[in-house]
Amino acid sequence: MENKMKFKRLGTVLLAVLAVACLASISCVSNGETGDDNDDANKPNFVQETCPGCVRDEQVTASGKVTGYRFYSYVKNIGGAGKIGMTIGVGSSSASQEFTVTAGTSYTFRASVTVQAKSTAQFTYQAKFPGTAGYTDTHPINGYDFTGGPSDLQLNPR
Repeated sequence: MENKMKFKRLGTVLLAVLAVACLASISCVSNGETGDDNDDANKPNFVQETCPGCVRDEQVTASGKVTGYRFYSYVKNIGGAGKIGMTIGVGSSSASQEFTVTAGTSYTFRASVTVQAKSTAQFTYQAKFPGTAGYTDTHPINGYDFTGGPSDLQLNPR
């Protein structure tokens, strides 16, 4: 009879430990987290940031001739830190590059393309930033045709 009581107490203790372990595992998945290590709240999330007086695009010249355009985007990471993949497109050409970013930081993104003057030509430059809503910075350029894909991609804190 005494062994039966000890076994019953041990069973009650084990059941209590199991209940606490279950509650602890549930409480780890709180505040909207799914527990699947795919938490959007901690991923980088970029939004446009105003930059009064900052250059959006500029001509690159050599020997007095326009040979390219340099584009600038001003953004802020309102999400977490991590690595992002950027896709930059110019007409039918594109480039991709990975950057490491910090949470809550403002950045200046820059990319260049080579061009050739053509009075009837036009092209559109696009930089796509990742995030919940995402942000795409678009720059239409008239009077030039691009002759090379995006290059010199940089993402610098400001």
